Amino acid sequence: MNPTERRPILRLHEGTFIPAVDEFAEEIHVTLTSEAGHRVSVLASPQDLDAFAIGHALSEGWWDGLGKAPTAIHGSDEVGQTVHLEGASGWGPVKESRFILPSCGGCGEQLSAPPPGHRFRGGSPVLPSIIVERLLSMKEHQDMFRATGGVHAAALFAADADLVLKEDIGRHTALDKAVGAWLQAGQEQPPTTLLLSGRCGWDLMAKVVRLGLPQVACVGAMSNQAAMLARDHGILVMGFATKTDPQFVGPWSDVATKA
Repeated sequence: MNPTERRPILRLHEGTFIPAVDEFAEEIHVTLTSEAGHRVSVLASPQDLDAFAIGHALSEGWWDGLGKAPTAIHGSDEVGQTVHLEGASGWGPVKESRFILPSCGGCGEQLSAPPPGHRFRGGSPVLPSIIVERLLSMKEHQDMFRATGGVHAAALFAADADLVLKEDIGRHTALDKAVGAWLQAGQEQPPTTLLLSGRCGWDLMAKVVRLGLPQVACVGAMSNQAAMLARDHGILVMGFATKTDPQFVGPWSDVATKA
């Protein structure tokens, strides 16, 4: 399925409306389920659904992150696409079924600290200068954003490894896809840093905690709840990272005190 679609529009040029066409980001209904009974419905971009399902299972605590990743089985129903996960070495507790909009990865959740995960622990944090360089290079890989201007991006990298970047209409869904893509690539070392093309709220930081990632950087702001959750778990966060005066939260190695 094509992640973008061309549709007719009108453009205003020198006071006159002119017929034209433009590229729009596609948005579909996706239902994720597991053999353990997990279920969630999401509005998402239609590409990389295998990576999305596997990444969501890890970042939301469906899968404990030990052993091999679950297998994704595609299907469809009356409202959209389905992906069923089976074969994981261990499953986490089953929550209530939810419907997640692109803008609300934590809809219906209490803002309590999630149990920390371990799959992505062990990576060494990188310097802010390297983070800025990698954030700026993200745009080279954001094909959907260049075409539509209507999607987010999330990327993972280790200190000396290439970016693993994915795009989606949802911030949280882009993160899940990047996580799943990293696992599918069979990387030998864990990622050190998550890069976000926008802001970082509690919902994204909760995923970071469940993943065990040590470091996050975002082009936009972090929320107060995201900052508090990061401090509680010793996560290093860089907000407004491409500005000349970025903000820092966490035990950065090149500053004297913990922010």
